[in-house]
Amino acid sequence: MRLVRLWQKNFRNLSTPVFAPGPGLTTVVGGNAQGKTNLLEAIELALGGELRNGLAERIAFGQGEAWLHAEIETQFGSSRLEVKLSREGREHRLNEAPASLRELAQLPGAVLLGPDDLELVLGPPEERRRFLDVLLSRFSARYRSMLSQYNRALQQRNAVLKSGFRREGRSGGIQTTLSIWNHQLVKYGGEILSLRRRMLAKLTPLAREAYRELAPGELSLELSETTDPDGFLQALEDNLQDDLQRGATSVGPHRDDLVILLEGREAARFGSRGECRSIALALRLAEHRLLWQHYEEAPLLLVDEWHSELDNRRRGALLAYAQSLPQAILAGLETPGTGAVIEIEAGVWGS
Repeated sequence: MRLVRLWQKNFRNLSTPVFAPGPGLTTVVGGNAQGKTNLLEAIELALGGELRNGLAERIAFGQGEAWLHAEIETQFGSSRLEVKLSREGREHRLNEAPASLRELAQLPGAVLLGPDDLELVLGPPEERRRFLDVLLSRFSARYRSMLSQYNRALQQRNAVLKSGFRREGRSGGIQTTLSIWNHQLVKYGGEILSLRRRMLAKLTPLAREAYRELAPGELSLELSETTDPDGFLQALEDNLQDDLQRGATSVGPHRDDLVILLEGREAARFGSRGECRSIALALRLAEHRLLWQHYEEAPLLLVDEWHSELDNRRRGALLAYAQSLPQAILAGLETPGTGAVIEIEAGVWGS
């Protein structure tokens, strides 16, 4: 897939209305806080991607909304994607018709790599769960729907648990209501657990391969689950008294984690910062390769601070991969010495 042209209005500090990268490798070069990250995030959002934090903060100061419009080329021809960001959320259009994220997921989109990805290794479990959930949602509209239904049922069950605790833990009167939400959680959560296992079986060998290209060492990924699909209902019933005390549901896919091992040891505890940075990079490259297999064409690769915390070997491996793609856009303080270069300053760029 190739981004032909991006139009933007009122997105953070960006001022130039049009960004038109060529095929192959393009590097956006500029100092800190000049708009490099903002430009990559604008591309990611325009192509249907999801970002951390709220959308409202991506709107330029003093403006009510921002607008992005991308023209792309895929193996099936040209498409036009639009997104309007407002304080209330975002609205998408595909080829001038209203579109959902489910419809946008039919396109290869983009994969964004950046320094914040270190949180995939060193951050809390919710960072790794989000990584799995966002990736699976791109493969499966059903997964996205099930996750939404699961979260709604979880919210309802937790509300009942808190209500029961306020009544001094008297659980008898809420058993029937809890039973309803238990079965809802099992209905959706069981399939979520199963699909995560299947996806991880595909992702792990790709992450292992990507890490070997970056650095020596054997990388492996495992799911740390609070329950399994077959025993989910029993686990909810067994943990009822603890859940009433906590006012929250203690087992299920919302409590699970992705365990990252390097040479058989937990990377977050025993890995150096350089190793953890390489692992985070390997996870994103594995995501890119997995989506490439799925769509049968490469998503756009976006790399923020491409040189950050990487030695010559790791930089070389990353650049070799980026150069092998139909299109990749890097951003950083320096140029890799190959490909097109676009300079950016105070949100203004030019060739």
